[in-house]
Amino acid sequence: MRRLVVLGLLALLVAAPLAHADADPASDWLLQRFVFIPPDAGVSGGDVSRLTSELQSLQKKGYTLHVATIPTRYDMGAVTVLFNRPHEYAPFLSQELRFLYKGRVLVVMKNGYAIARDGKRDPTEQKVVDALPLPTAMQGPPLAAATERAIRRLAAHSGFKVTSAPISAKGGSSTTSDRIEIVAGAAVLVAVVLAFSYWRRRGAALRRPSR
Repeated sequence: MRRLVVLGLLALLVAAPLAHADADPASDWLLQRFVFIPPDAGVSGGDVSRLTSELQSLQKKGYTLHVATIPTRYDMGAVTVLFNRPHEYAPFLSQELRFLYKGRVLVVMKNGYAIARDGKRDPTEQKVVDALPLPTAMQGPPLAAATERAIRRLAAHSGFKVTSAPISAKGGSSTTSDRIEIVAGAAVLVAVVLAFSYWRRRGAALRRPSR
């Protein structure tokens, strides 16, 4: 399972430049997935999987929520004007999704949380996330823990409970192991790409007629 997670993350690393070039990466991502966490945010594959599983479980119980975490301006794509303006970005993102997804959308930024639904702000649930402490960091375990805290608080407000143990903001050995495997796998992937490029150029040179 861990190898599958690592391979998935490696694919994200390769695709990241393409995603960031989009107008709004989170809007494309959340059309098919529950949570958008940029690959360079340092969140382990295990924590991303846990957040996804919790959101899937809540949806089965009747509470639907998709989440976008935005650590840096770069993660906004072409809409950088809304960076660190979660109360404006949440309805914007919800509008982008509403033709295929009309449920709740939670935005996590370093200066706060915001929630919208069907392209509009949700004042009632916004009060719930306004009461939360700000994320202590927009990287790694602290970001995963802050995101999960908001999910749990919103679900509880509507009468739903997440039964799994909360994510630790301090991380642990599994997170370190994930990162080591990801870095090692990325190095192998880069080596394969470089080797393929070299042999393709060499083959082209051999096929070129001599003068």
